[in-house]
Amino acid sequence: MLKLSIKNRWFDIPIERSSHDRIVPRTAGIVIAFLSLLTLFWVGPADFKHPVIIVSYSIFLLIGIYDDIKHLNASTKFWAQLLICVALAVLLPEFRINNFYGILGVYAIGEPYAIIFSMFVFIVVINAYNLIDGIDGLALSFSIFAIFLLSNCFADIDLAVFDYGLFLIFILLPFFFFNFSPKRKMFLGDTGSLFLGTTIVLFVGYILNSSHSIVVPCNMNRAIYVLVALCYPLLDTLRVFVLRITRGQSPFVADRSHLHHKLLGLGFNHYTTTLSLLSFNIIIYLVNCLFLKDINENAVLMADFILIGFFFIGGLWYTRVNRKKN
Repeated sequence: MLKLSIKNRWFDIPIERSSHDRIVPRTAGIVIAFLSLLTLFWVGPADFKHPVIIVSYSIFLLIGIYDDIKHLNASTKFWAQLLICVALAVLLPEFRINNFYGILGVYAIGEPYAIIFSMFVFIVVINAYNLIDGIDGLALSFSIFAIFLLSNCFADIDLAVFDYGLFLIFILLPFFFFNFSPKRKMFLGDTGSLFLGTTIVLFVGYILNSSHSIVVPCNMNRAIYVLVALCYPLLDTLRVFVLRITRGQSPFVADRSHLHHKLLGLGFNHYTTTLSLLSFNIIIYLVNCLFLKDINENAVLMADFILIGFFFIGGLWYTRVNRKKN
């Protein structure tokens, strides 16, 4: 794929908001998507091979390939995402989020509400992993982190789901070499980020569907566990959307307001930025797993908000100190 990209000039051209300063192929996600689909057909769980899922993957694969080679406008990608999320929520009841597991005092919800809420969550999660794909290793690291935590819920219940998650991680790991390589650098591209976002959405829906038996590590609440697994991508997406809307902009207009851009502005490189943000999410997970596992889910949620607030306050303080020094 690297040779094909160079021969055909399938490059990501740097622009003002780019985090790189030279042309780089953005087609590594095509290889990842094809290998992942082959793995799904080979060892994937039966529920994950549903025709609706295969068609959804295929549509995202076509859209991603076209965008990575020719480029596609944001509105077209959004409407395609919305169409697929509606199909997943309406046509796949076994992947539908139908229980809040006590969050805000809500447990099982009716089918119409489950469909609407699932559509909302699916579109947010897919966009979250697409939006954090702005620097080397970031989307890849958080995808591996989420897939590992989510698939681990099935380690003692459904080995097919657990093994599928492990196979996906083994497919993703070699990409670190190409993403950080100075001479053979490749980007994940929209094919990769959309494919990974959709895969994570399927794990999320499967876990938050009350018809499936799972064993949540550390005896954590199901919903809390999912939020912790997806903590940074969801937080950054929410933060960016709020900032853009308050400025009167479309939430889907690309800019440099992401947290990873802020860290780059403070002098971090791609590696240290990715490592810092991943460490933040790992700390959130460890605190929940070690210290908050036997507490009421809403108290845990409040404790998580306070902990995240301390991180943000610390980040603002560090930014101001750094600006004064400069």
